[in-house]
Amino acid sequence: MALPTTINASQCMKCGFCMSVCPVYQADHVESHVARGRNLLIRMAEAGTVPDPDAYGDCLDFCLLCGRCQTVCPAGVPSPAINVQARSRQMADHGASLGQKLLFKGLLKHRSRMARLMGIAARIPGVSHTNGRPLRHMADALTLFSGGMSIPRISKPFLSGRIERCLRPPGGTPATDRVAFFAGCGFEFFFAQAGADTARALARAGVDVITPEGLTCCGMAVHNAGDWETARAMARRNIDILASYDRIVTGCATCGSTLKHYGQWFENDAAMGERARAFSAKVMDFSEFLVAREAPVNHRNNTPVTVTYHDPCHLKWHQGISDFPRKVLDSLTDVELVEMENADACCGLGGTFGVKHRQTSLSIQAKKMESIQKTGASKVVTACPGCMIQLMDGVRRFGLDVEVVHLAQLLSEPQ
Repeated sequence: MALPTTINASQCMKCGFCMSVCPVYQADHVESHVARGRNLLIRMAEAGTVPDPDAYGDCLDFCLLCGRCQTVCPAGVPSPAINVQARSRQMADHGASLGQKLLFKGLLKHRSRMARLMGIAARIPGVSHTNGRPLRHMADALTLFSGGMSIPRISKPFLSGRIERCLRPPGGTPATDRVAFFAGCGFEFFFAQAGADTARALARAGVDVITPEGLTCCGMAVHNAGDWETARAMARRNIDILASYDRIVTGCATCGSTLKHYGQWFENDAAMGERARAFSAKVMDFSEFLVAREAPVNHRNNTPVTVTYHDPCHLKWHQGISDFPRKVLDSLTDVELVEMENADACCGLGGTFGVKHRQTSLSIQAKKMESIQKTGASKVVTACPGCMIQLMDGVRRFGLDVEVVHLAQLLSEPQ
């Protein structure tokens, strides 16, 4: 997400349309937490007249960056991107915190370091799954550091230990194409089985699925926090590794949105900008790819099941994709899709927002749980590991008899 040079906060008309869709404002009714109020503060900060600089930084942070405000803005003002640019100015003026430096530059920028740390953590009882049976005590203790949010247990082994670097179509079928699979951190470390199911479903679509070595985090968390220098370095690395592939596919809505916006990250760098735009044009979501290839899909259990679908913000509002996952679900025999109310409403996670502003996040989560419960579905399907974390936490918190799954987890070998 980057700010186009021709649009800025001064083009906000203060009409207030954003107030009708902003999940944060609907939860707390604080004017400075909605695009209209935040854009005013940003203009004041640019003029050097913001009344409380410390509170200003908090207001910038009090945003899910879901993108709903931009969809209803009569002037099309990209308020989320304006907010992110303001955050980058804040970081340039005040510097990153120690925690941000350790996380962004020390771990997210270096996947191998993160893998080593996760590998060590996975040896602690209760932090990972052992023989499919979670040991609860240590994992539950970790909620003390996450504002009470249930933390997914680390996958053991990681995704990279579950699939081959090159997955070929089953049954000796010749591949008609070669695609790169961008797994992302969520699949690699927390939802490895969902990641493996995604890669295998792609292979069944008749392509060689390559999971390249050396990739790093997509960089969204770093970019949205305002550390554009580190985020761009991460993007360059991923582009260098993946540039030779004709198609890059991901099953993570957040990663997909980020990769598709790399071109905007380098709009002031002519040479790199051209490479990044060419790269972004080759990125596809998992469901987008399956539908485009008209790939046959089958339900894993081949038994009747009722599901509902949650639209990730990074898929619907940032990529404009909502029909493709539903087309995949509609094609599955014995799967009945029951639409929930406000399926495209944010789940309330928003990365670190769900931890830093937990009470507001829980208010947003509660509305989503109510919508899910009304459907009577036994499974809630989504296409984003981040949303899966928030939905799983909500299901546990509200005691719902509902399983949260990634779209790929419903698919199986053709019968």
